[in-house]
Amino acid sequence: MAAGCTGGPQTKFIAIISVLAVTLHASDTIDEQRIFEQDVVTPYTNGQHGPKHGHRVTRECQGVMYGNVTHESFLSHTAPDVWQPLVETNRFIDKWDITERLSKLVYGHISYVNNPLRTLSVLEPREVGGCAKSLRATVEETALQKHCLVAVNAGFFNTHTGACLGNIVSDGRMVLQNKGIQNAHFGIRQDGTLFFGYLSDADLKSEENPFIQLVGGVGWIIRNGENYLEKSKEIECSDTEETGTVDQFFQVVSARTVVGHDLTGKVVLLQVDGKTWEKGANLPELANFLLKLGIINAINLDGGGSATYVINGTTVNYPTDMCERSDMFRCDRPVSTVICIHEPQCEPPDCSFHGTCIFGTCSCYDNWTGSKCDVLHCSSHNCSGKGNCTEDGCVCDPGWIGSDCKQQCPEGTYGIQCRENCKCEQGRCNFMNGHCSCHPGYTGHICDRVCPYGYYGDKCQQQCQCGETSCTCHPINGSCDVSQLEYFDSGLFYASKCMANEIIYRRHLLPPVPLKQNYFFIGFCVCSILLFISLVGNFFFMCHRCTCTYSSRPTAVYHSLTSDIPGESEELEEIKLNEVR
Repeated sequence: MAAGCTGGPQTKFIAIISVLAVTLHASDTIDEQRIFEQDVVTPYTNGQHGPKHGHRVTRECQGVMYGNVTHESFLSHTAPDVWQPLVETNRFIDKWDITERLSKLVYGHISYVNNPLRTLSVLEPREVGGCAKSLRATVEETALQKHCLVAVNAGFFNTHTGACLGNIVSDGRMVLQNKGIQNAHFGIRQDGTLFFGYLSDADLKSEENPFIQLVGGVGWIIRNGENYLEKSKEIECSDTEETGTVDQFFQVVSARTVVGHDLTGKVVLLQVDGKTWEKGANLPELANFLLKLGIINAINLDGGGSATYVINGTTVNYPTDMCERSDMFRCDRPVSTVICIHEPQCEPPDCSFHGTCIFGTCSCYDNWTGSKCDVLHCSSHNCSGKGNCTEDGCVCDPGWIGSDCKQQCPEGTYGIQCRENCKCEQGRCNFMNGHCSCHPGYTGHICDRVCPYGYYGDKCQQQCQCGETSCTCHPINGSCDVSQLEYFDSGLFYASKCMANEIIYRRHLLPPVPLKQNYFFIGFCVCSILLFISLVGNFFFMCHRCTCTYSSRPTAVYHSLTSDIPGESEELEEIKLNEVR
């Protein structure tokens, strides 16, 4: 036995020498009632809950066969038809043998829960935040939160202050962390795995497969199909030999509440009617009964006067706390956390594409409300200044999406509702208008061209500095190593020619060509001179014609007309003389 593990055969049958009932002040939740007789069964005194040692001692105290694993995991039951049936409940009457000649009748209720990931929740007393307010309420009152089909009391609480005890997770929300307390816990993880046993602080805060529901009890009754009470008592009662209180808690006959699971992964809720010291069951008797039912893992929850079983809003068992008013036969005791079996309130398609179905409830996106996230709510301020609020919700400006217009278009898209695809080949486009912002070394409207030769860098603004020539360099980083220009092959010839010409002229590697050998140049000069002379001659000729004037009337000049016809010449001469006269 490792150090810190106490208890043994001598402690199994310690005489019950003290009464576990304590006086409990009335809760604010039942002001009209004053409880004057209470059936309280608690293993620790003065509001303490759990042993003082840490998780390491728990690992050392358990059997070698379990190694370092201080809990059991089992995949919960699932069925395609989640709605029918959600839970199967029966009342039982069973005969338990105490000795060979002595037996007793035990009464209670048992429920088998189908699809527990979807239908089971751990509820805080009365309302969300009830543990933070140290509220206590009856199981009937707490069950109203989710209209529970079946509801039972769950975790322990401080009988003096009403504060919740143990580690508590409700519908994925961390309610209470109890600093690695080493009491047995029941939980359901995100992947539907059932958890029974002891957990470290690291287990509680795991993000890979977090707890969706978690509640603590006292006493791991059945572990992996075997009675685990004695080992559990050693782990959970560090002060057994001094006070005997936890041993008494295991041995006392009282009303009990248990949560466990069967071989199919269905969660089993069991309640035994009773009254402390008078009737009911102790944990060893309960362990034998659970093994007969085929339970694989089970832990003990709060019992005594807290043991309450509610079906469809009505308490169906007989809690033993009494009330002052004479017209009441019994008074339901205010308790702490409650295990609730409820209808799944949504399926993933039921949230109208404006929310996510989580644990049977629609979790709506921003600006959407309603049980199915089908009611839109927006105003000018919650369109984030990037859209307009209309009757149909926020109409976002180009480049923005989302019910509140807070999200930019994904990379590669732009415009209204991000419907346009960016065309920038070597750059990023503006998510609003699609304008390209080129990567270093590229230019052009769609960033499809490399920087011009001689330039590089962002927006091609930097000039190459490669020795005597700046014809080319790497367009991105300005490197003068031409071997880096793998994608530059199509223009490499022109860059090389540029570099060669500059080197030739700067170093005067070729002599100037003699004038007489340059026939093209001589011909060009001759033609130019002839063209110039022609233009000057035409200019003077035109000026001379413009300055000439005539001062006298022109004299008519007549020429003799001759004819080959005889006698016609004389006639023509006579006509001519007559005209002169």
